[in-house]
Amino acid sequence: MKTALVVDDSPYNRAVLSSILRKKNLKVEIAEDGEKAIELFKKSNPDVVFLDYVMPKMNGVETLRELRKLKPSVIAVMVTSISASEDVEEARTAGANGYVLKPYSAEKIYSILLKFNLIEEAERAS
Repeated sequence: MKTALVVDDSPYNRAVLSSILRKKNLKVEIAEDGEKAIELFKKSNPDVVFLDYVMPKMNGVETLRELRKLKPSVIAVMVTSISASEDVEEARTAGANGYVLKPYSAEKIYSILLKFNLIEEAERAS
């Protein structure tokens, strides 16, 4: 079973994204900030991390940089309402594999999972 780590300071956003991922049979770990994300990452070794950009303590890009040190190959997707080109570029430079703007659809998340072979094509439609 594939594991996803959802990192967002909003309980609502964590719940929505977690629900979408669980519907595709991913095990989901959740963290409300970057520090907790790093702790959980070390324990759960997730296949994919969905990171909010703006969070207390450590923002998503700072968190991503630390996660890349632990596992350079992890798939990391920024999920945020920030669309400024300099922020998108900063995330990509830090190693983000994708960038999803809020609000997003379940289909958008499924397309990312499919792109990185975290679900099968047949699972996308179900």
